[in-house]
Amino acid sequence: MEIVVLAEPSHTPSTALVARRTVLIASLAGAATVAEWGFFTDRGSAVAFARLDTKPLFSSTVGFSSLSTRELAFNHRDVVAGTRSLAQSVVRDELVSRERRWLEALAPWTRSGPHAELIQAAYLDLFVLSVGLPAPVAGWSPSWRYVWPRDTAHIAVAFAQAGNVPGALECLRFLARVPRTEQGWFRARYTLDGHSTPDNRPDQFDGLGWVAWALREVSERVDWSAAGVTRSDFLAEFAPLIAGICDDMTSAVVAARGTAPVSPDYWEKREKTLTLGTIAPTLAGLTALIPLLDDLGDATRSRAAALAAEQVTASILRDFAPNGYPRYAGGDAVDAAVAFLLPPYVWDFPDEAGVRSALTRAWEVLGQPAGGITPGQGWEPDGVSWTPETAVFALVDATSPDSATRARARKTVEWLGANRTLSGSYPEKLLADGSPSAVAPLAWTAACVALAAYELR
Repeated sequence: MEIVVLAEPSHTPSTALVARRTVLIASLAGAATVAEWGFFTDRGSAVAFARLDTKPLFSSTVGFSSLSTRELAFNHRDVVAGTRSLAQSVVRDELVSRERRWLEALAPWTRSGPHAELIQAAYLDLFVLSVGLPAPVAGWSPSWRYVWPRDTAHIAVAFAQAGNVPGALECLRFLARVPRTEQGWFRARYTLDGHSTPDNRPDQFDGLGWVAWALREVSERVDWSAAGVTRSDFLAEFAPLIAGICDDMTSAVVAARGTAPVSPDYWEKREKTLTLGTIAPTLAGLTALIPLLDDLGDATRSRAAALAAEQVTASILRDFAPNGYPRYAGGDAVDAAVAFLLPPYVWDFPDEAGVRSALTRAWEVLGQPAGGITPGQGWEPDGVSWTPETAVFALVDATSPDSATRARARKTVEWLGANRTLSGSYPEKLLADGSPSAVAPLAWTAACVALAAYELR
């Protein structure tokens, strides 16, 4: 057995090669067909990996080459430092000035405090993935150049919190006009024209919950006195969407006999059993609908949403709570979706203490060598830290009143910031050695980093 010790290196955001956790990599010689690797974390648990992912970084960031044209930047020298503007653009100065004006128009909290630089980077990622488009895309690499309802919901909330009301409204308007299934479900993702979906990924019930959640969060986070539009106008514009989502969600809960329907969730794979990744956003959406419907004076739908929320809560407590909120009803595999049962997603859950405890266990079980988490125990055992799930954990930790939990959130936000690409963008993944991997920037990660940093002010 050969033991290689990877010491915790010194690091800065510019290196983007960070291992927050000291790990031991054990290579077992003489394996029959596949060499097994074991990572032993500082908590003492051993996690075996059949292989280590070596997927490269698709791009260092995305940059504007003109006021309306974006390009993937493969080297950090391709962009002006601290911007999303290509250095060789003939209108470089105009592009940089536009970015600065956009950032300066955001709420003051985005430019102050110990995390100001990380926040500005997050909003620059959202800027380059949204400005001039019908809706924000998840990323600019070809397979990510689409609109996911889940990602867009988070971006809308991040824009609202930063005072970018037009950006938040554009997100919601796109989601209001895209076609849904006969059951009212959102597609997994949409093309930018909003008319179709690019492939045959199965439809996802959780999209309804995410959009309902975003509607409520935007309505509460916007400073309507300075928005140029009133909250009453907002509610009136989105009343048909609110009512339609309520009807589709409550009908589905009735059809499923008091729970959420079996559906793919954020893992985007077909399921035969109800997942926490579906039922938690369902509860988040139903509870978000109630005050919106009350404000609209729709008492009938408000009562229907409240009844469905009660039934879904009972289902979660019955089918998921006894085993520590696992991925599947009645199962035991840990899943990152446990975070979706906590604020700012679900408020006042009856067993919030139990969910917080399950979240701490998830940190331990799902932790990866570079310092982030994997989506769940059933995910590919390849040593990869996924930044969106890690950022979601930071966000829900940041909402906790417990000082130790908030300290964990702060450490996670700083870890995400330290593990950006050399261009300063948030990547989708980090390999076992801390190298950024796959897509950069990724909008969902950027939105959650911004929201977590806001909660940590």
